Amino acid sequence: MNIARHATRVILLGGAGALLAGATAPGTSKDWYRITLADGSVIGAASHEISRDGAGTTITDVQDISLIEAHHGAMALHQQRVERRDATGHTLSIIDKSRSGEATTETLMQIAGDVARFTRRTAAGERHVTIPLPPGVRFDDGEGLLSDWDMPRDRVLAFDQLDIGSMAIEHVVLERVAGAPHESGESIAVIRRAYDGEQLRSVARLLLDERHRIVAVTYPMFGTRITLHATDRNIAQQPHPPLRIDLEMAVASPFHISPAAMHGHIRYRFRFADGMRFLPPQTGEQRVAMSEEAATVDVCNDCGPGLGSDAAALSAARQPTTWLQSDNAVLRDLAAPVAGMNVSDARKMALLATRARRRLSKLDPWGHYSALDALKRGAGDCTEDAVVLAALGRAVGIPTKVVNGLAYVRGEFHGERNAFLPHSWTIAWVDGAWRSFDMSLDGFDATHIALTVGDGDARSVLAVGALASLLVWQDMAEVRAAP
Repeated sequence: MNIARHATRVILLGGAGALLAGATAPGTSKDWYRITLADGSVIGAASHEISRDGAGTTITDVQDISLIEAHHGAMALHQQRVERRDATGHTLSIIDKSRSGEATTETLMQIAGDVARFTRRTAAGERHVTIPLPPGVRFDDGEGLLSDWDMPRDRVLAFDQLDIGSMAIEHVVLERVAGAPHESGESIAVIRRAYDGEQLRSVARLLLDERHRIVAVTYPMFGTRITLHATDRNIAQQPHPPLRIDLEMAVASPFHISPAAMHGHIRYRFRFADGMRFLPPQTGEQRVAMSEEAATVDVCNDCGPGLGSDAAALSAARQPTTWLQSDNAVLRDLAAPVAGMNVSDARKMALLATRARRRLSKLDPWGHYSALDALKRGAGDCTEDAVVLAALGRAVGIPTKVVNGLAYVRGEFHGERNAFLPHSWTIAWVDGAWRSFDMSLDGFDATHIALTVGDGDARSVLAVGALASLLVWQDMAEVRAAP
């Protein structure tokens, strides 16, 4: 189960520090931030530097986080993003580098007319992606819009933003919190939501000063929250012990769930924190009914209507992606013995899981890796299990997706019992239906609550931390015991 990574991605808003700096003359300015959890524990520091010359502007964001996990020791996480703009303020390129221990990922984005060209480099090689850019797309997370936002007139500010981590366009909505002041000189609270199509992917609470400059950003995270707030260099760089993160990322179950209930039908009822409603996905095993105040989620072997199963949807779920490199020879060779077997597709998925398990022999909760990188490392946890199995399924022609959400642990896991934790698994179109395959927990059960469905991309995986924090548990009931 994935504990560490959900707390390691404090997503720095592109340009957020620039709103604090305010300088426009040539030269360099630098702002510092401290990163803390809800209880005040320090997990890291960040900086935002703006350097201007005659040819344009370079904006550098740096983030360092130090954590420790009970069974895997300490880990230093580093992320650096460098954006280059021309003299008119238009973005030319962005280079994003992240390092988890010894593992490094670099993503280069270059703008060429109305397209963005990406090169993503990891230890397993590099992959190239080109996406079209819609008119008016932004790269600054709204930096150029905030200062002129007329809040008394327009409660909502919306725009399209390119997310370099997922190499995709997301729709961002900023909304002033009801009752927040706008001219009094006091801080202004704003909610930021980012969507992939209609699916909510991230939520943050911004605190603005009277000039609409960001002074703090808080991200809800399952079991806690992460805040990035402005400070000075000395405070930001004060040494601190690594945080024991595995204790932060679990929520106790309202009930002790019996094995019979786990393999039967469970109905969950949730309200939404602060009225921030979102629609959980409906899979082959999950059905969702929404009301104004709550969501009722039924989970069982055949509860849900399933994902889209038209020809276009199934074709898309067979294609290789940056995270599911099913066209790579390593994955195709691993899947080849299963591809030609005269067995059902469900049986093929089970056999592929067995082959994948032999290759992913080491447990490692840090970072999030593509299928090819995970196989090269021979290590990972539930998210690597999920992306590898999904990629192998696609390699033999089976449509697959990666599901991310919560799962229940009855026995002890990282010191927790009877708790729900972030989890990922694979869903596949087999024998005429969408069915889940969980190679990490040796099978799917009714305690798997899906919150996102994607292609193993980091955005849909990491969204679980924020979405789970918006759920307020109201009730849970066993609808039908297993035969």
